Amino acid sequence: MIENAHLAARVLALGLATLLCSAFLHAEVKGFQNRYFAEVDSSTWVLQLDPNMTFQSMITAKLQMGDTRNRYLLMGGLSKDQITGSYTPLMGSADTFRGERRFEIKRLSDNSLRLSLRDKNGEISQSLSFIANTEQAPIDTAILGTWLTATEPAGSAAQPYSGQQWTIRFMDNGMLCQHRYTVDTRKPPLAQDPCLKAQEQRWKAVDGKVYTAENGDDWALQFSYRLMAGRMVVSYSGGKRVVATMAANLTLSADSR
Repeated sequence: MIENAHLAARVLALGLATLLCSAFLHAEVKGFQNRYFAEVDSSTWVLQLDPNMTFQSMITAKLQMGDTRNRYLLMGGLSKDQITGSYTPLMGSADTFRGERRFEIKRLSDNSLRLSLRDKNGEISQSLSFIANTEQAPIDTAILGTWLTATEPAGSAAQPYSGQQWTIRFMDNGMLCQHRYTVDTRKPPLAQDPCLKAQEQRWKAVDGKVYTAENGDDWALQFSYRLMAGRMVVSYSGGKRVVATMAANLTLSADSR
């Protein structure tokens, strides 16, 4: 009985310690803002900071580098006003990157920080100052362009070779078009310009979610997305998931309107 009571006390103490440690960590994380911006070579870079949900002592960050399709994943430990760790390509330059490299994030004030990226030799290759701005919602430039899914079988007894293909076009003017159309699965996938068939909508991407609005500021969630190895994995609220690839070197009729 006494032994069980001691065991229960130790479990309770461990749980309280974990909660206190977690609360302390998140109090420190709150010293940083979630999203920071920097102007680099006339383009906007975005640094997104999040507590790591798996390892409570770690911080995860994503660095989106302007209008390129390169972005880094940063993981490091937090000590007072500094985060240090390593970074790897999340997408883009994985073939030439080779391994992990070191980074440091130094909080300069309540709304600013400095990010230092080291090269493969351990030397600082870039040192950038970022400013937090809660009112600025960046366009996720990595998804700009036209994306296509592979043909999805949708045949019936009457039309056994019928399939569907989905395409979406994100434009840098804040508008998008998306369209789903029927194809013949016996033929190679054919890209169609969604803007010729579907109405344009305003769009914004926030924390991996795409919202659209047709009138005013009545934004509606369309889907969540992740970028993986050059592909966009789209997840709808009902559980449906599709994988789209960028339509590279494709000239659509709407491009010359």
